[in-house]
Amino acid sequence: MTNTSTPNTFIHQFVGSWELKQWVVERSDGQTAFPFGEDAQGRIAYDAFGNMSVQIMQHNRPPFSSDDPLEGQPEEVLEAYQSFIAYCGSYEVIADSNQVVHHIEISSFPNWAGQEQRRYYAFTGDTLTLSTDFIGSRRHQLIWEKITY
Repeated sequence: MTNTSTPNTFIHQFVGSWELKQWVVERSDGQTAFPFGEDAQGRIAYDAFGNMSVQIMQHNRPPFSSDDPLEGQPEEVLEAYQSFIAYCGSYEVIADSNQVVHHIEISSFPNWAGQEQRRYYAFTGDTLTLSTDFIGSRRHQLIWEKITY
């Protein structure tokens, strides 16, 4: 769902695939943390029609003992869930406040389905930084690098 009042130039800055370079959380006490480690992996993609998707995972996740994803053992499933997050839906750019709004339709975290997630954005060359306001006691910052082929 792109905002029709948003100039195309702002949307086109987002269009493409981006690779995660860093996900850092700042806590209200000033401490920082890396939710999936300093070597977390991820991709976010935006298309020109207003669709987006994102997947982030901890590096080197252990495989299940079974090759069937529906036959994971409870401890395997729990560990896999706690080391991966993904969602997709539509997006709109609100250029006058440097925000992108993700309208989530499908999510690995059930509570986000049907919600909006607002992110502040900044572009520096081929780098896109997305950040949140404080959510409870934490503020998230994700740094993405444009994938060029």
